[in-house]
Amino acid sequence: METESDAEVECDLSNMEITEELRQYFAETERHREERRRQQQLDAERLDSYVNADHDLYCNTRRSVEAPTERPGERRQAEMKRLYGDSAAKIQAMEAAVQLSFDKHCDRKQPKYWPVIPLKF
Repeated sequence: METESDAEVECDLSNMEITEELRQYFAETERHREERRRQQQLDAERLDSYVNADHDLYCNTRRSVEAPTERPGERRQAEMKRLYGDSAAKIQAMEAAVQLSFDKHCDRKQPKYWPVIPLKF
């Protein structure tokens, strides 16, 4: 009974001719590998930012033990002031009222969030 393994197979490449067609094939193969590598990186980035359907909108897994570097809401307040001028406080109060109403209804009804599934797989 005879067995073959990869270690026993030898290949003589000393007289192998590398044609232009073979070079083009290697170049195309390398382009495909690079394209696949880029696509895998994009897929990994997309997967990192993906929110599972069983988590709600406010799922925050990142935590820190360090003190905040700026006052809470300071950046938002400056942005509102830039956008709305003197009416910023009024608009911010209206936004807060709508958000509180939404939160109250969500707490009362406990809705299941509809999963966001991409149409293109």
